[in-house]
Amino acid sequence: MHLLYAAQELVAKIDACCDYSERFKLTETFTVTSGGRHKEVEVFKMSYLSKILVILVSVVFLASCGLQQVNSYTDVSGYPYRYTDFDYKYAWKTVATDHGVVIDGYMKNTRYPYIDSVHMTVFVLGKDGKTIARASTFPMFQQTEEGDVSHFSLLLRDVKPVPGDVYEFLVHYTGDEGGNHSGVDWRSSFKVDAVTGALVRTASRNPDEW
Repeated sequence: MHLLYAAQELVAKIDACCDYSERFKLTETFTVTSGGRHKEVEVFKMSYLSKILVILVSVVFLASCGLQQVNSYTDVSGYPYRYTDFDYKYAWKTVATDHGVVIDGYMKNTRYPYIDSVHMTVFVLGKDGKTIARASTFPMFQQTEEGDVSHFSLLLRDVKPVPGDVYEFLVHYTGDEGGNHSGVDWRSSFKVDAVTGALVRTASRNPDEW
């Protein structure tokens, strides 16, 4: 367990150095100069390698615990917090530890015939909207069909939520509708109260607004 959290913490530190529009690039574009490769090459490459690292560590961790099949019949009765979007259904629980808060849960693909390259980041936001902490993970399994379920778990290190704090979930993935040129690069997000788990709704728009 500690090995998995250490790997996830490494990803979070690498992600902190990358812009969202860049961190998911898998190509190694570089410019040759007298000083060697451009600095951005290392960021892109490390982001990709960190993904491989977490996947491998996750596989080892799950194998050591006895891998159980995760499918559409996964029992989520012990996961009290829920959220439903057009593409995923989420169920999770939070556990306070000496090192921070663990968010552990499942996400069910309810939209696409095929999804892969899933990346989740959870931000802790204070009352002023500023980021207090964040953690990232690659839910397992990475490749799912519609109706399949993936497991996610991450550690928000040194976090003790207080009333007014918010968890913001950011999920990035590639969805496939089937057929040619149907790949969708998508990001979705939602916010919940860090203490109660209640959905934090955005301000509704004026119905008369065009």
